[in-house]
Amino acid sequence: AAPAAPASHRLVVTGSDSLATYANAALDSWVSYSRTGSSRALSDYNAVRDSIAAEAARRMGADPATMQAAWRKADTTHQVALLAAFTQLGTKYRRNTASPGVGFDCSGLTSWSWSQAGVSLFHQSAVQIQHARRVTHDTAQAGDLVYYPGHVMLYLGVGNLIIHAPYTGRNVELSSISKSKVNSVLYGNPLG
Repeated sequence: AAPAAPASHRLVVTGSDSLATYANAALDSWVSYSRTGSSRALSDYNAVRDSIAAEAARRMGADPATMQAAWRKADTTHQVALLAAFTQLGTKYRRNTASPGVGFDCSGLTSWSWSQAGVSLFHQSAVQIQHARRVTHDTAQAGDLVYYPGHVMLYLGVGNLIIHAPYTGRNVELSSISKSKVNSVLYGNPLG
């Protein structure tokens, strides 16, 4: 299969959260595996991906093994997009921005993250969900888009957990879909 990561991943300016650095290391291992087929690089990628999933689950009060299983089940393009978003944990929210280590708005984060997996998305939340194949909460995989009017996020694959760039004054963060919106969100697979 074709590699899900771009052929020339390089160290990006990561967010201030410690998981951001680990996510970048995972992506570097994935690129190494994609280029060389090295079983060591694939093993490194899997180990770091699983560690990030476990820590994200712990932070959010979810079961680490369940989140690890959800991430393993996602195709590699989804995994790469999700890990790309994780490289920006702690980066400031900035309106109309998609700049690693500098700032992101919600659709800037999702479009930039998916671009790291080789998938181009418009930098506008409603357009992103309109062009994605609609899936349900039960069929969504880690890395899929989660949308409610005016806001788009990436699904973590478990419960109502997401990673997103929320609003001015906040940073890219792990969170959960608000209880008032959980029944009205849309899920979409950018791969169609």
